[in-house]
Amino acid sequence: MKKNCHVGHSSSPSLRRCDTGFTLVELLVTIAIAALLMFVALPAFVTFQKNAQLSDAVSNFIAATNAARANAMKQGVNTYLVPNSGTNWGSGWMVFSDLNWNQTYDAGTELVILSHESPASSISISIPTTSSFSSGYVLFNGSGYPRLKSGAFGGGTLVMSNGTRSSSIIIDPAGRTRSCTTGTTGC
Repeated sequence: MKKNCHVGHSSSPSLRRCDTGFTLVELLVTIAIAALLMFVALPAFVTFQKNAQLSDAVSNFIAATNAARANAMKQGVNTYLVPNSGTNWGSGWMVFSDLNWNQTYDAGTELVILSHESPASSISISIPTTSSFSSGYVLFNGSGYPRLKSGAFGGGTLVMSNGTRSSSIIIDPAGRTRSCTTGTTGC
């Protein structure tokens, strides 16, 4: 910082006046350091944001399966978790009680328990094994067990990925839902 001090007619300290400020070189060095820090931090921030979006989508999906299971046991009716659009889980999902037992959602007559919009566009959703996920629904019966419409076991695995990290969501035969990092031991 450049400091120019001018002394008035008297040598009294109260008459001393100083001009303070930054030199052009100091300002350019500060801007260069700030630009370098942004250059280094931006990729880490983007990765952090994508991982946060993935965690959010996984948590919301698990919350939806838990809400479906809890509602099925509480009401004693089949409760479905279905994609908002056909069999495309990337379109978002909703949970509804099948009050008339016709195995489909009827707007206006069925109770929507929970609805979720589509996850971030950076997240892809795949189904690695044959399960009720590939049929476009997850059904919990009144006892809280995952079933297919035919009555067979209806659990399975769904994988959400952001390109660098992926999480598997697993519904076991008892209806419990868990997630794990895809490819790790026990997943």
